[in-house]
This record gives sequence, structure tokens and C-alpha cells, in this order.
Amino acid sequence: MRSITIIAGLVLGAALSAAGQPNTTLEGPSGDVAVTYEWLHSNTQPGQCGCFSFNETGLSSSWRFSSKYAAVIQGDAGFASSGPGTGSTMTLVSGVGGIRYSLPSLFRSGRAPRFFAEVLAGGGHAGGGIAGAGDGSYGFVGRIGGGFDQSIAERFALRLTADYVPTTFANGVNDHQNNVLIGAGLVYRWSRLR
Repeated sequence: MRSITIIAGLVLGAALSAAGQPNTTLEGPSGDVAVTYEWLHSNTQPGQCGCFSFNETGLSSSWRFSSKYAAVIQGDAGFASSGPGTGSTMTLVSGVGGIRYSLPSLFRSGRAPRFFAEVLAGGGHAGGGIAGAGDGSYGFVGRIGGGFDQSIAERFALRLTADYVPTTFANGVNDHQNNVLIGAGLVYRWSRLR
């Protein structure tokens, strides 16, 4: 867990350092803050069809350090009210950081959607009866996917995302989960280059 914290700190430090450097070649916002609602679909033991869903809230921020790349940090907190055959609950809290790549726009309009791909990694904590052997455990959390931002005003956009989320919480068999996450939220672009 300590190595994950160190890596996240290095990524954040590099992003803050790059954000402080003047760069007149960037177009558009140099960073953003987003609040999202996320639906996470997870599984219990491997080979079983005991799937259940989380409702999550996410808070993320990004800093662009080139015209196509940005450093990203994100925190999520999720809750499942009932699981397969248990009737229990589960909470999942995670923090991840990584890189976002903005794809070239196919449209010339400033209101055109901006598509991106991202790879994030970090750690998390699972707790509650649904977690079973993983109750109170810490594990790796990754996010691989992407989405798009659709401008609704000069500084605001709507964000839609879809990610594969591998995790390594204890489950008594192989300590690996394959999750799918769909998210939607509001983005505030915190600055523009002049």
C-alpha cells in the first residue's frame, strides 16, 4: 500500500510541476474538476454468477501537461445494499491516479465532444458482509477505459465514462475481481490558457 501511495504522490507532483510551467501551445482548459455518479458491477467468488452492483460517487481532478496528456487523480466511495444470498451490505473506497490521453477531435466546433482514454492505478478498502473473506481488506484498484466530455457552457461539460476495473480484494479463492464501471457527471474546467 505504501508503494501505491508513493507512486500516486510522484504522479501528482509531476502534474503540479508541469501545471506551473507556462505553455502557450495548449488549447482549451488546462485542468478540470469532476463530480460523477458511478455504477459498478462486481462479482463474488470466481466461477459463480453471484454478481451485484454498487452505487458510487466519484471526485476527480486533472492537470494538462501537454496538448494531449493530463495527469489525473480520482477518489471514489461506493455502497451496495444487498448481495447475492447474503442480504448484507458492502462499502468500497478507492483512490487512483494516472494518465489521460485526449483523442484528436473529429469536429471543428468548440462544442463537439472531446473523447479520451485513461489508465489509472491505486488502492482501496472493502468492508461489509458481502465482502466475505475480503471484509476489512485493502487491495489494488485499477481503471482502464475512457469516455467523453460534452460542453454545455464555457467552463462546464457533461462527462460519460466506461471502465474495466480490476481489483485484488481477498475472496478466499484467487483474490481477483473483474468489475465494470459506467459513470456520468458534471465537469468544471478550472482554468484556461490566455
